[in-house]
Amino acid sequence: MTTPTGEPAGDLALRRVAVPALDPESLFDVEVAHGRFRRIEPVAPRTAGEPAVELWPGYVEAHAHLALPANFDDSLDDPRLIALQYLYHGVTHLADLFGFPLVQSRWDAGRAQSAFPYPELVHCGYAATAVRDSSGRTGHGVEFPSPVFMLGTGEDLAAVLHANRERGGSFLKVMFTDGTEQPEMAVRFARLAPEVLAHTARVTREQGVPAVLDCNTREEVLAAYALGFRLFAHPVRDVELSERDWHELAGARFVSTLGGLRPMVMDRAEFLREYGRPGFRETQDGANLDFVQAVEEPFGIRYGCQDTRTAALATMRANNLAALRRGQLLVGTDCGNTGAFHGYSLLGELDLLAAAPETGGALREELRRAATVENWRFFQELAGRPATGHPLTVGDPATFNLFSAPATAHAPLSVLPDTTVVRGTTIDRPALAREIRALRASASNGKVVL
Repeated sequence: MTTPTGEPAGDLALRRVAVPALDPESLFDVEVAHGRFRRIEPVAPRTAGEPAVELWPGYVEAHAHLALPANFDDSLDDPRLIALQYLYHGVTHLADLFGFPLVQSRWDAGRAQSAFPYPELVHCGYAATAVRDSSGRTGHGVEFPSPVFMLGTGEDLAAVLHANRERGGSFLKVMFTDGTEQPEMAVRFARLAPEVLAHTARVTREQGVPAVLDCNTREEVLAAYALGFRLFAHPVRDVELSERDWHELAGARFVSTLGGLRPMVMDRAEFLREYGRPGFRETQDGANLDFVQAVEEPFGIRYGCQDTRTAALATMRANNLAALRRGQLLVGTDCGNTGAFHGYSLLGELDLLAAAPETGGALREELRRAATVENWRFFQELAGRPATGHPLTVGDPATFNLFSAPATAHAPLSVLPDTTVVRGTTIDRPALAREIRALRASASNGKVVL
């Protein structure tokens, strides 16, 4: 099934593979021709526990920031390298929720020259946030090294939407949080005025522009939901939502983002365990391992937020699993935040979710389905396309991951796929690693300055 790097795959034929995203109780024959699925047909029942190669859609990163530096020294990896990092881990689609126009020219140039098929990408342009308030606080997002638009009045929204459309953005990212994560915390950021948020909800709905909100607290989410928002970039992190809350939030979806917050509270041993999985040394800057080797205490202790951040993570995990049970969870990492690495951290996110009290095969399948099928539908929605289809459909591009039988039954969810196929091309993972090493060995060390 392996083909030379970058060359379109010929006809592929997979016999008696499991396709849990379509039917966990059947085995399928799958055929690919000219880069598209020609046949996906159930051919036999799959008995409980029967080992079989599993075919899943490609992973989708639901919350990324390509213009933010994930490395501990604040260096930014070349977008050409970031694309390969995603491919290496079987991530075939990603949603950039903050500042992609800063790196777009480099991404596009790399894609045009690459021997590998790039992941598909959808982005918002630049995010929108609040103006400075009377206490001198700016809206969340201004503190990052990437531009944001500021909404002082409802009239500002038209200019923001137009500017992002000109930059290729197909949805709107709205920062609507005061920065509190646990009860009694001090407010950190200015927040959009209620009338501006209401205007944003009405206009985006009328224009058919998906809007993703950055919220932290139950209060923020309920207020935004009441105005019509349904897509939230993070789970609620101040309190565990009640059954009544979930009833009131019917149809809302939340991106998990445990991986973006957890590096703040990790000690040296936890860092080394987290970054010791296969794929890190092959795709990421080794200087990050040198850095965490020298960590003496978690950043949360250094900055006085260890307890509140630890509590926020526990609350987020509980709300994520509650959302998963209701079909309202999307899987994303907030990667680009320091310590949350492109591609690598999405697989780790699955482990963080599965490490919660619930265990077992059913949870594993639900999490993989969320990170593939549900995330793919989210991706289509953000791109302005119908979100009711399925990524494994006859006639559509053949993009998928294969996992060996032992991996599906016993390995952590972060295990690398055995095979990744992108639009009919089988990815040569060793060749990817060599290309990443070559970029890191170049004069730029695989870095860019924006």
